[in-house]
Amino acid sequence: IEAIVLEVIRDNPEIIVDALNAYAEREAAEAAAAALPALLKEETGFVAGKNPAAAKVAVIELFDYHCGYCKRATDLVRDITKTDPAVKVILRDLPLLRKESDQAARYALAAREQGKYLDYHFALLAQSGVLTEEKLTEVAKSVGLDAARLKKDAAAAKLDAAIESNFAAAQRMRLDGTPSFIVTALDGDFMRVIPGLDEDAVRDAIAEAKKAKPAG
Repeated sequence: IEAIVLEVIRDNPEIIVDALNAYAEREAAEAAAAALPALLKEETGFVAGKNPAAAKVAVIELFDYHCGYCKRATDLVRDITKTDPAVKVILRDLPLLRKESDQAARYALAAREQGKYLDYHFALLAQSGVLTEEKLTEVAKSVGLDAARLKKDAAAAKLDAAIESNFAAAQRMRLDGTPSFIVTALDGDFMRVIPGLDEDAVRDAIAEAKKAKPAG
């Protein structure tokens, strides 16, 4: 039997690749399920959508303000938040790329205190170059934020926990790049982890999540 198995593998090496890929996907899904409660917390991210309270599907995006692909994902995210009442988007900072990303994340999260998070978020993603403190302040003023208050709120200790929780979740799911998307049915048995920008995969996952059967 062992000889037959070895011969089959030798003649069809893609079997091993497929098995490894399936295993990796299953591991990622299990890790995401364990990290999901933290990722769904509104206190440590920002929830957007046409009607978040009635949403049946959550799309969680882990992003970095200096990530080019995150900037390219803006239209997708904006479209979902504006057009589909069955879906809510949870935006979570994962400042990986440079030291300025951490400060940008803190300023963005602090904008929640003035009810301007989403305006500031999309404005920051529209910028090119490094988001220095001067640039963060300039963009803040352009969307109507009180820059002095924003700087003060950005130093709040609670933001440390918010960003650290995102890193912990990403590490648990073995996600080491941005953007990364997790699509889950809020009242159904469906979840998919999508590393990188793949708009078709995100939209397909949303469609499947809407059809998911109740969990359990």
